[in-house]
Amino acid sequence: MDVLTCSRTRKRRCAIAGCFLAFVFLGAHAAPGEGHQGHGLVGLRPLPRTAKKDHSHNHGGSWAGTPTYEEQKGNYPFVAENLDVVMGWLDGDFKTKRVFFEHYWGLSEARDDPDPRKNLLIQLIRKWEGQGARVDHILICREYDLAIQRGHKDAKPGPFKEDTRILFEEDYDQIRAMFQKAHALKFIKRNNYKLIQMVQEPSFFATDERFLPIMEKCDGIAYECHQFNRHWPLETGWGKPGKVIRGARWTLSQGKEYIFYYGPIRWKGKVYYEFMERDWLQKFWKSGLPKRHPRMHYYLNTFPHADGRGRPVGPETNPHSVLGFTKWLIEEITMPSHEEK
Repeated sequence: MDVLTCSRTRKRRCAIAGCFLAFVFLGAHAAPGEGHQGHGLVGLRPLPRTAKKDHSHNHGGSWAGTPTYEEQKGNYPFVAENLDVVMGWLDGDFKTKRVFFEHYWGLSEARDDPDPRKNLLIQLIRKWEGQGARVDHILICREYDLAIQRGHKDAKPGPFKEDTRILFEEDYDQIRAMFQKAHALKFIKRNNYKLIQMVQEPSFFATDERFLPIMEKCDGIAYECHQFNRHWPLETGWGKPGKVIRGARWTLSQGKEYIFYYGPIRWKGKVYYEFMERDWLQKFWKSGLPKRHPRMHYYLNTFPHADGRGRPVGPETNPHSVLGFTKWLIEEITMPSHEEK
């Protein structure tokens, strides 16, 4: 074979190898917990689920009498079929058995007991797996700021004053070891689970090198974007787009997963305007927040907070309802327009 032929052969082989690597990188065979080729997961935390379960809650105001998902049975076929992951309720119409949940570490020694027989986190995993679910993401943090105000006198903050939600390195080591023990005892189905670090500050973790050892321990970042309190207004609030985007892009560049945990959202009040909940997302996307990436997930946390309590849950044919908004988000993430293509 002459030199020119060898050179051409090498180029073809390199091109084929390059295409193959690109195909794999884009998520043709996404790992468990990751999204589909070209986009991530869309999730939902359905609250209130039923009157019996949730109308007694009082978070951001009483939930008594608020619309429930149970009342919308049969009214959300598209969302039921296409939602990727759900939190806290497998009794609805949702076809998925993939679940996520939040878990607070560091509230007390009893809760964090490393013995798998006593540990609350292991009990939660067993509960969902016992119902036939697959646990995709555990959103975990030290919820010190709120917990200490709500009577958890033994709650301890994380290592950084800039964001007390962040766990210690040894927290992750302890939890991973506990997973191994619990699996060996056949308490849980897997010997490891994806731990997604919930953060308060949208970009501290991405700009301070002290966080790097912890980033190696966790599987990704979850940032909560509310439309209330210090998050308002979008342009100058706590989670202004520039800071959120910096954190999200950095997380993805590290090969980790990023969850944009969106909600609670507003409804008709002094500052509401039509489709505000969509507008905020569109502004984030226009500013550069990754919209479609196999490790970029959008989870809705649209519980009835303050004026948001008046928003209808469904049906999904009502674009102003929570299920209508969920349908829109699924379509936006999974069905790119001709312009976006």
